[in-house]
This record gives sequence, structure tokens and C-alpha cells, in this order.
Amino acid sequence: MTVPDYEPLRDKDIVCLATQEWDAHWTPVQQVMLRLAPLNRILYIEPFHVALGALRKGNAVFQQQLRQGVPQLREVQENLHVYRPSYPYVPWNMKSKLASKINSWLFARELSRLMRKLEFRQPWLWAFFAQSLSVLDLPFERVVYDCVDDWPSFFPNVRERERVTQMDERMTQRADIVFVGSDPLKTKKVHQNQSLYVVNHAADIPHFLKAADESTCVPADLDRIPHPRIGFVGMMDALRFDSELIRAVSDNPSFQVVIIGGIVGKDQNLIPSRPNVHFLGMKSVDQLPSYLKGIDVCMMPYRVNETTTFIFPLKLFEYLATGKPVVSMAIPAVSKLGNYVYVADSQGEFVQSITAALSEVGDEPSRKRMAFARLHGWDSHVKRKTELIFEHFPELTNRN
Repeated sequence: MTVPDYEPLRDKDIVCLATQEWDAHWTPVQQVMLRLAPLNRILYIEPFHVALGALRKGNAVFQQQLRQGVPQLREVQENLHVYRPSYPYVPWNMKSKLASKINSWLFARELSRLMRKLEFRQPWLWAFFAQSLSVLDLPFERVVYDCVDDWPSFFPNVRERERVTQMDERMTQRADIVFVGSDPLKTKKVHQNQSLYVVNHAADIPHFLKAADESTCVPADLDRIPHPRIGFVGMMDALRFDSELIRAVSDNPSFQVVIIGGIVGKDQNLIPSRPNVHFLGMKSVDQLPSYLKGIDVCMMPYRVNETTTFIFPLKLFEYLATGKPVVSMAIPAVSKLGNYVYVADSQGEFVQSITAALSEVGDEPSRKRMAFARLHGWDSHVKRKTELIFEHFPELTNRN
């Protein structure tokens, strides 16, 4: 058990409302809870699924859990339990008031019974979002809302967006302290809660530094692709991933575009079908440094729109930790990082920036990127949130 080298939050029972299954691709949810677990008891609640949810597209991790007989309640490490809700929840949770009402009753009942079973008598709620606001009726000592994204912007359906907006605002207003992932998101939400703080996303820096290690081998499916390799690693969806920008990059026949990751909604049209565009699919987190080692330029081909206005890409510091050049469209998250990232305002500038990145001379740019990334690990991220909690609740220092 590793104890942090700063004043930690300790001896708390924490109920975490997660936005995805524990075994899905890792996000701030798992990273934060993993670092709170050594000195606290964590109950990680996976999203609930509707009746026959195992048959729906997009539930790959949930379906795999059922096939493999993964226990509904399991301890993934000391002090950290993961729970998969069991009730047959009603469809249209975000569209129908009746469905939402039924699910609210079911969710509060299930969570309340689970907390009694595990003897979580006066826990903290650490919510990354809530499928049901009935959770706020349960007896929590403190409520932390870790709002990593602007959730309403991910819902194009008008009815769903309205419902998500209501839930997001209520969570923000009710929370004792709110963390957001970007400055634009703070600007949007600060009127809803004055105890709101920006803590940018981070990266597992030691892991991604392996991309610069001489002993790390480039995988065969990437190694057979010629240079220069212009790479993207991450999940793709139509809201953020700009397939037309990928087409513009691949218009240069000398560029080999390498795409690694999964597609939300299985929309294969997001990836152009061209000889110099190579889709290698999902890879495990353990494999990513090996693949990034074989990439010449890392890219963030984001659309510039409402959704990307508020995001802080998880991959930013992962890329920088490799030392490789990073080219990004000019979303707010990178607007002040011109010393470390090639920032482009148009498709033409994006392609030109790739050419400039390929022309870098010497090791100094790489060393500078890696040094900057080292300041933004997950340990530092959790440390900052803990410091803000102690500043906001000074009485906790005396009680710990």
C-alpha cells in the first residue's frame, strides 16, 4: 500500500458514481479512485443498464462482464470495491419523466441497501455524473462533483440534452465542492456554485515515458508501416473527431496516418478508407507506449465546436510524456501551450504543422515536452484536489 507524500484524505467511506465500467478504458474516474483507495474505503458504482441492456450496441464491457461471470460486487484492490447495479432499469431514462421517476426509486433503493450491507453509514459522495438525482436524497456527509466534461454538449437529442442539463446543474448546485476539467467549463458553471475549481486532467507519466525508452519495442503491425507515421491514439466519436481533417492529412501521400483506438457508436465512416490510412483498432493501456514509440508525430484532430470548447484531452500529457511532437487544432485546452504543442487554426495550418514537426532538429524540443509532462501526473492531480478539499473544509485536517 503506497501512502502519498502529502497530507492525504483518509479514513473516509467514499461512494463513487462512475460514468463507465471499471474495466472500460481508463479515465479520471479510475485514476482518482485508485489513488484515494489506500487510505479510504471506496465503493465504485458502475452505470446502471436498462432491461435487455446486454443486447444493445455500445455495451461491450457490460456484455463481457456478463459472459465472463464477473461478480456483481468485487474487490479490485484493497479498500476498493466495484459494484454493478442489478435491477432491470427502465429504458428512456433521459427522455421520459415516468422512466426517470421509476429508475430514481430503484437506484436510491439499491444504493441504500448496498451502503447498509457494507456499513457505509455516513459516506462521502464523489460523483462524476449521476444517472439519477435520487442519490442526493441519501445521507452523505459531503458531496463532491467531479465534473470532467460539459455533459449536455454530448447529447444532440433535444429532450436528452434538456434532462442532462437539469441533472448537471442540480449536481453542481448541490455539491459542497465542484471540480471541473477546464477554464471554459468553470466560466460556464461558476454562477451555479462558488466553490468551484479547475483541475486539469493528467496522465500516467511513468508509463508513457516508456515510449522514449530504448528497450521498448515497436509492435509488428505498426513497424511494417513506412515512415513518416502521423498518429492518433484514443476513442473517436462524431462530435469531436474530425474525419475531414484526417482526409486532409492523408491527401499528402507521403504521410502514413495511423489510428489506434475505439469508435463510439461503431461509425466506421469516421475513418477514411485510403491506402495511407491505417486503423489498428483498440490496444490495451499497457501496449500504448510501444505504439507511441513508433509514431513520428502525435495529432489531436478535434473539431472546433461547443463540445471541444470545454474538454481537456486526456491524451495531451500522455503524448507530451513520450517527447514526440504534438499537433492539435486550436481548442481552448491547448491555446496557451504553444511552447509545447503545434496549434493550428485551420486544416491547412494543421498539415503545415505536421511538416514543421517532422523537421525538428535536436533533442531539446523533446526534452522540454517531457519535462512539462512530468508536472502533470495523476498523483499531482489528486494532490491538488485534496489540497482544495482541505482548504474548503479546514475542519477535516483536525479530524484526520
